[in-house]
Amino acid sequence: MKHFLVVGLGRFGRAVAEGLAEAGGEVIAVDTDMSLVEAVRDRVAVAAQVDRLEADTLRALDAADVDAAVVAIGEDFAAEVLTVASLKELGIETIVARANTERERRILELVGATRVISVEAETGQRVARSLVATDVIDLVALGGGASVAYWTADERALGKKLGDLDLLTRFQLHVLAVRPAGTERLDLFPATDYVVSAGDVLLLIGADTRLAAFTR
Repeated sequence: MKHFLVVGLGRFGRAVAEGLAEAGGEVIAVDTDMSLVEAVRDRVAVAAQVDRLEADTLRALDAADVDAAVVAIGEDFAAEVLTVASLKELGIETIVARANTERERRILELVGATRVISVEAETGQRVARSLVATDVIDLVALGGGASVAYWTADERALGKKLGDLDLLTRFQLHVLAVRPAGTERLDLFPATDYVVSAGDVLLLIGADTRLAAFTR
């Protein structure tokens, strides 16, 4: 099991924390606002309110042992910079932060962020890609020309076994999970004899060009 730290529990940070927890990760969620902490307390392993986002405070929460940290303090850039620097001091190898401008991105990289994202820009790109695809609920870019797509099964797949679809040979796509129709459950690495039903959502991963060819 992987361990994650999420600092900042606004809309973006909360979505990241809950998404990581739902994917099977153990999440430490931290914010200075107690009401935001309470909102995720039942969804993550540890939810903590802290007064100061400093190295000693984060170390006391075992933050130094996580595999990756996400800093989502969008409304206070100074606090975000200090938090990234503190996480770097703790020796965390993967630190993801969010930026609103190119200048902010450069500063965050200088103090130790290993990946900086622009939420607005990446969301816009995801929406654009999903609009040109058929039955794609969401699409998340992984970088390097690859993405993950949530695809609602169409007539090509209905009533067929995953193994018979042969997506790996035909499209070089892997089926990571299936969300059965009418549920919020995500079944990871489904068996090849799983029969696809109407309303099922398949989580596919592959090259952007292959995903586009299959979903258009």
